[in-house]
Amino acid sequence: MTTEAIIESGMTFGPYPAGQCFYIEKSACYSKIQEEVQIAEFLLLQNKCELSSVVWVVEAKSSSPRPGTQPNFAEFIEAIRNKLTNGFLLGMAMRLGRHPNGLAELPEPFQKLDLRTASFRFVLVIKGHKEEWLPPLQEALSLVLKPIVKSWALPPTSVVVLNECGAQLHGLVLPVAKTAALC
Repeated sequence: MTTEAIIESGMTFGPYPAGQCFYIEKSACYSKIQEEVQIAEFLLLQNKCELSSVVWVVEAKSSSPRPGTQPNFAEFIEAIRNKLTNGFLLGMAMRLGRHPNGLAELPEPFQKLDLRTASFRFVLVIKGHKEEWLPPLQEALSLVLKPIVKSWALPPTSVVVLNECGAQLHGLVLPVAKTAALC
């Protein structure tokens, strides 16, 4: 759907190779169902080799509450769970042709994705977060996504929380002079 960079939460994601990124948040299919349905920013297809594809369901945030600030932290985690889960489910529903024109809207590599062998990663990227702030978020998000991870027979490492530096190391975010010096 896009080879252009995606700017979300003050970070620049991509650009990615043609057909590897689907900006699901801006899709026609999502625009038809968006009322009361929160969704992740985009889906990114990473091909490790011809037999191994991984779809990253990516959500970006400019900040997050601390674990000690209840109920804000629990509400934040629940909102992220909803967005990642809904992004995953809508992407799969489109791939399976459950929505009119949904399959046709997906880039060709997503249309050809072998769902039997593909893996999936649920990724939260938080701008400006310190490395030591990530583990409590990782733990909480892994816990609430455990049912979908287990139902889809995914490895426990399928849930990832990154700061901007970590996202740069994974090739998700473009380096910015200010943050590149910190990474």
